[in-house]
Amino acid sequence: MDWFRTLLIVAVAVLGWNIIFQWNQDYGQSNDATASEVNNPQDIQVGHNDALKPQVADSINSSLVPQSEKTEVSAPVVTQNEPKIIQVSTDIYDIEIDLNGGDLVRLALKQYPRSVENPDDPFVMLVNNSNAKYIAESGIIGASSFDLDASAEQGRPVFKAAQDSYTMSDNSLVIPLEYTNAAGVTFEKRYIFNKDSYQIQVEYEITNDGNSNWLGRPYSRLRRTGFKDPSTGGGFGLPTFLGVAYWDPEEKFTKVKFSDLEDKGTRSAYLNTTMEGGWIGILQHYFVVAWTPAENETNLYRASYNENMKVPGGQEYIADAVQQQITVKPGETVTTSQSMYAGPKLQERLKEAAHGLNLSVDYGPLFFISDLLMAVMKTIHKFIGNWGFSIILLTLFIKALLFPLAAKGYRSMAKMREMQPKMVELKKKHGEDRQKMSQELMKLYQKEGVNPLGGCLPMLLQMPIFLALYWALLESVELRQAPFILWIQDLSIMDPYFILPLLMGASMYFQQRLNPEPPDPMQAKVMKFMPIAMTFLFLFFPSGLVLYWFTNNVLSIAQQAYITKKVQKGA
Repeated sequence: MDWFRTLLIVAVAVLGWNIIFQWNQDYGQSNDATASEVNNPQDIQVGHNDALKPQVADSINSSLVPQSEKTEVSAPVVTQNEPKIIQVSTDIYDIEIDLNGGDLVRLALKQYPRSVENPDDPFVMLVNNSNAKYIAESGIIGASSFDLDASAEQGRPVFKAAQDSYTMSDNSLVIPLEYTNAAGVTFEKRYIFNKDSYQIQVEYEITNDGNSNWLGRPYSRLRRTGFKDPSTGGGFGLPTFLGVAYWDPEEKFTKVKFSDLEDKGTRSAYLNTTMEGGWIGILQHYFVVAWTPAENETNLYRASYNENMKVPGGQEYIADAVQQQITVKPGETVTTSQSMYAGPKLQERLKEAAHGLNLSVDYGPLFFISDLLMAVMKTIHKFIGNWGFSIILLTLFIKALLFPLAAKGYRSMAKMREMQPKMVELKKKHGEDRQKMSQELMKLYQKEGVNPLGGCLPMLLQMPIFLALYWALLESVELRQAPFILWIQDLSIMDPYFILPLLMGASMYFQQRLNPEPPDPMQAKVMKFMPIAMTFLFLFFPSGLVLYWFTNNVLSIAQQAYITKKVQKGA
């Protein structure tokens, strides 16, 4: 029992260590811009010197040539003109739209502060400045589309807007942008925002007053340079996934690291597939931006990497969806639409936006346990309104639920403690003969009716719950900047004063004192060292997770002390 219990504790420590450092290798990005540079409100103004100027023909070819004939993906066509910005304010967004192309070049979330220290500064998702570029681009490509209009020298249309700024006053807000090409085709691009919704609709109304058919393919694209995820900062070595993700109705949810796009090579498609339904986006910690076409719509989805020295850092990652070609005959008006989700990874909202988008909240291999734990915590939170106390009550609920099984383990440990004098005698008698010692110990266990592995049961029960809760706390935006009490003002990051980890280490030490000391001296030394090692490990864990483990230890001590007294009384 002792060696197995020691092995379990070491496994928890090693697993935790790997969680910290291996994930840093897997998902940590080598970035040029820092989080503060990206999310500093003073740096969010759109720059004048960061526009891309690739050849128009490259964009035509990569967009219109069938997948079977061509897999190269070129950088998008972008205006060379100075940015012409209109401001948009809704109940949840602060947005900037560049009339050169009509793209979203800045999007800030009003209900999600940049940091606890800066509650009035909204978190910025989309950004376009000298340090970083992350924009949501949309348009229409094709032989006669406006993005390739010969009269537009910059390669993108320059839209007109009736106002310089728009503010939501009702349940919805429509931003109309208009452009007419030399052939007499008028395009009205409309952004539609609904109150308390993170879904953004982009509509095109195309009116052909010319003399020939108009052909084009609507596209939607995310372009991001390799700056650091500004929403990550929970503690040393705790990065989360940053990269492209897409949903294929057949292959389901897939994540692609930016490094994988780089390995494919510049302007070559890692993903280049046509499918009905689905979505594509870029994930970061707590937040997601994704283009979400209709489920009955067929799109060409692509993900690629592009080396371009004219963008911050000299590199950008591209995720886009290209719709089927539409034809507008002379005298006709055709409307087409695209939709985008831009906001926090709230599972209920994600499910409403697109099928499978809720999987962007990735709880890892134990997701079924994480989902259950979060459902219980959300229910508790509705009544008490504090996520810290929700974690404590969740721990109470788990301990009560598992107590009948854990009690067997505690009884086994209590009996082992009573057997300690007999085990010491056996050690004195057969200490040099390990085989004989093991045989005599097994006989003693059988005689006393003790299962040597029974004491490991409580820890075995805790391990999957601990790991599932780790992912739940790390991935759930509900815990972002969630205060507890006193000095803990953000349960998603490590304790700034290390008080909780020290309390956790002390509780682990006292819990260890209730257990019988292993007969093997080396095992005994390892066990005595474990509280120190675990304390060091937990210094960098989210304080919400440390709170769970500390509460779990305190309850385990109480349960074990109760069972031990009953065993000693012969109950």
